Amino acid sequence: MRRLLLVLAVAAAISPAAAGEMVAQVIHSAALGRAWNISVYRPDSYQASGLRHPVLYFLPGYSPTRGEWINLTLPVLADAAITAGRMPPGLIVVPELGTSWGVDAKEAMQTALLDDLIPAIERDWRVLPGRTGRAIGGISAGGFAALRLALLQPDRFAAVAVLSPATYVPEPPMPSAARVSGVFSRPGSPAFDPDVWRAFNYPALLPGFRATGIAMPLFLASGDADHLGTHLQAQNLRQTWQEMGMPVQLRLVPGGHSYDVWRVLLPDAMAFAFRFTAAAAP
Repeated sequence: MRRLLLVLAVAAAISPAAAGEMVAQVIHSAALGRAWNISVYRPDSYQASGLRHPVLYFLPGYSPTRGEWINLTLPVLADAAITAGRMPPGLIVVPELGTSWGVDAKEAMQTALLDDLIPAIERDWRVLPGRTGRAIGGISAGGFAALRLALLQPDRFAAVAVLSPATYVPEPPMPSAARVSGVFSRPGSPAFDPDVWRAFNYPALLPGFRATGIAMPLFLASGDADHLGTHLQAQNLRQTWQEMGMPVQLRLVPGGHSYDVWRVLLPDAMAFAFRFTAAAAP
């Protein structure tokens, strides 16, 4: 908590007096069959500009909620990045993924993200439509989900940025939440199944992605001492992207699988994602 307060104080000191804010929203998801909580970062310029803004869909890690640290920290870091000219004014949408890993298993979360969330944001907010108006990213299990969505529908996202990506090849380490989430199991069995994991993980999606011929810029980052090995997964992903001849950037910083690391890396991830979207326009 002390570290969080220190980061917020430092970031606030370089943020403008008029700041953006996180707006809580509830949408109905047909895929989930229920109300769905999301948060939307709205930059300070949004209200007065009248422009349509680019949007970053940012998926949180494995948690029953979005995580208060995102609601507290993300707007401060985004304000500072916009003020410093590192990223343009853009919206950032953070949905609750719970323990779903963003796939259609426990519930139809993948379908909800693609078919319910994006249309709701484009209905309720002034955002740029189409691929050049959207980027996607995430942390840990949210990074796993973001990478999958970018590969499944590369025509819908301009770039993808993942922090400490839980994209374990060939399978998750023993401490990973993937093994106890109940997502990667066969019907009727609570046990983790490596074959189910591999069917969902990104290598299974690469042939179809390559066939589209669409380039997908990728930002990767992790702590260099992550006990779950996401720094190694990020390096593997960089090699895969380099072999495909696609833009990729890797950043490793001291630390493990923690909020301290993600607060350091989040501004770079946001800046990278918005670099490939269009600027706000009428």
